[in-house]
Amino acid sequence: MNKYLMVIFVANFAISNINGQNAYSPVPEEGIVNFVTSSSEIEPSKAKGSPYLNEEFVHGEVIVNEKVEEVGKMRYNAYRNEVEILDNLSKDSYYSLLKRAYIKVEIEGKLYRIYTYVDNDKSIKTSYFTDLNEGGLKLLFKPEALLKQARSPSTSYEKYSPPTYVWNSSYYILDNRNKDKENHAVKIRLTKNNILDFTGSRKNEMKLYIKENKLNLRKEQDVITFLNYYNSL
Repeated sequence: MNKYLMVIFVANFAISNINGQNAYSPVPEEGIVNFVTSSSEIEPSKAKGSPYLNEEFVHGEVIVNEKVEEVGKMRYNAYRNEVEILDNLSKDSYYSLLKRAYIKVEIEGKLYRIYTYVDNDKSIKTSYFTDLNEGGLKLLFKPEALLKQARSPSTSYEKYSPPTYVWNSSYYILDNRNKDKENHAVKIRLTKNNILDFTGSRKNEMKLYIKENKLNLRKEQDVITFLNYYNSL
């Protein structure tokens, strides 16, 4: 290889490395995003409140089968239950990430992934959750925003109430101890008795652990500590 070709090769290698590590993809991969919503413009909402944990699009990574496939600016819409990826070419539209069990996304250090869960009517549905711990018994957080409809005044003494986003987030437990069974997350309130019900034959042992470590199972972090210990047994 002559000196001129060597210079071109080195330069191209350096550029490709920089782009691979730092640059945001202008358009997400076809097998990852839902192009039906790609033309949706980002407009200020007329509703009060927000369906977003973070209004701004921030750094995120799309992980497909445990491999990072896309890097871009993202945010989570807790009303639509969607991860939105900014179109870096137009800057005024976004794509939504396909909801697949093998696709997860990390947004500013918080991991979102799809799980099945038992809904209030006992039907099985899918949604994004964030993992709060790892192991056989897993605590999940389901960020959810509901849209309360506008209310027009029925008398001259009442005021108009605009549509308002109301947060209705909740916790779930996913029991993965039986790998041969189809497991669905179940909604749970953070209380001592509710959490202990999942510990089976170790219930008395885990009661003692709570007492000795002065855990309050109404607190998220204490529940995580409790489950991490239980999963290590």
